[in-house]
Amino acid sequence: MNILVLGGSGYIGMRLLETLARTSWGAATGASRGTSRSALPGVAWIRLDTCDVTQLTAALEGFDAVVNCVAGDAQSISEGAKALTQAALQAGCPRIIHLSTMSVYGPVEGIVREDMPLNPALGWYGRAKCEAEQCISAYAEQGGSAVVLRPGCVYGPGSELWVGRTARWLRSKRLGDLGAGGDGWSNLVHVDDVCQAIVAALQLPLEQREVPIFNLAAPDSPRWNTYFIDLAVALQLLPVRRIRQRQLQLDAWLAGPPLKIAQALSRPFKARMGPLPDYISPGLLGLWAQQIFLDATQASERLKMAWTPYEDGLHSSSAWVARENGLLLSGRDTAPCRR
Repeated sequence: MNILVLGGSGYIGMRLLETLARTSWGAATGASRGTSRSALPGVAWIRLDTCDVTQLTAALEGFDAVVNCVAGDAQSISEGAKALTQAALQAGCPRIIHLSTMSVYGPVEGIVREDMPLNPALGWYGRAKCEAEQCISAYAEQGGSAVVLRPGCVYGPGSELWVGRTARWLRSKRLGDLGAGGDGWSNLVHVDDVCQAIVAALQLPLEQREVPIFNLAAPDSPRWNTYFIDLAVALQLLPVRRIRQRQLQLDAWLAGPPLKIAQALSRPFKARMGPLPDYISPGLLGLWAQQIFLDATQASERLKMAWTPYEDGLHSSSAWVARENGLLLSGRDTAPCRR
């Protein structure tokens, strides 16, 4: 099977290319708007504007499947999905594996299964992902073959979003035990499990016009407070502070916007200035408190998922942080706290 990975230079895309390179049944090619500095040896690479239907149509010739790992702004997500489905129809309908997100469920709480209606209420990102899923559904109605994956929070070695910056917040004592503000379910899913699900989806038998949708979250993923404390203990970032709700709100609502603007303005001068503190967005405050639990039973059963145990994911994540940032890592203290 010849597989094209769009967004191949991103976190999940690169890990997927590594995974596919180890298989005996698939040959993978990475694609992004620029040449990846970290492109894997022996893996073919093409430069491609994923919003350009003409470029996409030409690129898809000869591929049996395409994995859409494209991230970025709203246009890249929604318009990119629209362009991809148009190009795929013209190129003979290769299978599309589309990476969506739990954000398409909006601010809903409780146990959430895949039949929950889409809700674009969580801002531009959730709205763009909802629009992208609608494009994928339309593609299947026109004869295309597609599978949609909805990961929770993807962590593991190399995860800047849910490991790297979390460790930096813990080190600076801006994050810790959030009390009720951190009692939401984390819905963590290891990056290798996302790749495992993609590989299974590529080989999944499908009925005509069927678009299977799968939540991806490890059944043993903890609440956010547990994860924050466990990661702090593994990195010996002790004591773990109790962060009051007022302090967290001030950080997100007052410090967050200026830090975000400063980061955007400083990108051209990053090498000279050094990294700025990571901003905490108000949206994260809602996520950490949101009582949403992704039910991944369908993925366990149909994709035959063998989920990475939380303890293993925590250890590999903290070990990566320690290697990258020189933080202490105690082999004795890497087991998660039980609360």
